[in-house]
Amino acid sequence: MIQAVIFNLDGVLVSSDECHYKAWKQLAHEQGIVLTGELYRQMVGKKRMDSLRILLKKAERNYSPAEMWVLSARKTDLFNDLAGRLNKSSLLPGAMDTLNRLKEMGVKIAVGSSSENAGGILRHLGIRKLFDTVVDGGDIENGKPDPEVFLLAARKLMTPTSNCLVIENTPAGIEAARQAGIRCIALGGADSESGESERDFSLADLDLPEIVKADNAEQIML
Repeated sequence: MIQAVIFNLDGVLVSSDECHYKAWKQLAHEQGIVLTGELYRQMVGKKRMDSLRILLKKAERNYSPAEMWVLSARKTDLFNDLAGRLNKSSLLPGAMDTLNRLKEMGVKIAVGSSSENAGGILRHLGIRKLFDTVVDGGDIENGKPDPEVFLLAARKLMTPTSNCLVIENTPAGIEAARQAGIRCIALGGADSESGESERDFSLADLDLPEIVKADNAEQIML
């Protein structure tokens, strides 16, 4: 029986994934790195420092730990500038309807994100109160594909992993759900060759409350 649903935030509930991409693209440009779609796909869904390490492998020099922290802070500033422009219209199709229907059914809902910005975005949009718990990059040591974020979310929800369901859109997140032993519905079309968002499917294309009610959520790739 599905008692709780754990959502990735960026690209599943909110179009904040585009803010991350633009921030990383600008940072890469400043360091003389071309952010290709292939490179960005390796970075998506991971904690900021893990993504930065992947990016800087393409640089022409090595970076000290102090320099990496400066670049991490620069990425945060770039992202925050873009994320500050998000509003309720930035919620992706079907997100609010899905969340409200699940709440009405008494299903626990959570966000499980490797991004350190997830909680702040939810508060900025005024929807943090909808969630029973939020676990983001600031709460975990290991980002996706490590299962820590989902295991911690399930623990905070006080729900066995066998009774949880994850909604993801990144390869790292899908793998994290698999390692956590949690069923996963994977929304495809996360990014194109350019790395920018290319959403072929959203929660509007998925009657998630009915899937939860029927308890037939095997791993689905849309």
